[in-house]
Amino acid sequence: MIYYLISFIILMVASILLVRLFSPTYSKRASIIKELKKLDFNDGKNSAYKFTSLARELELSDREQRLFEDIFDMLKEYKYKPSSSKIDRATKTKIEIFIQSVE
Repeated sequence: MIYYLISFIILMVASILLVRLFSPTYSKRASIIKELKKLDFNDGKNSAYKFTSLARELELSDREQRLFEDIFDMLKEYKYKPSSSKIDRATKTKIEIFIQSVE
């Protein structure tokens, strides 16, 4: 009898994990986070635009939204110049904190 109960619990946990793993929302979020981790901070302009577009696709909590808005303001200096340098350390650190918070 106890074996049936344990088997049932294991089956239920496995099915919940499988559903969560293959749900479209989870997969989309995971792929966006993976792309955010691949950002090249040496190319300031392209990485600023790419970060902004990817982060806007995520569903953010209030804290994450405020962090995104701070980063967005910091990235304006890279976006609207004809040529831009590497992203500075402070902005890079905030982006990394943002990525960790959305994981």
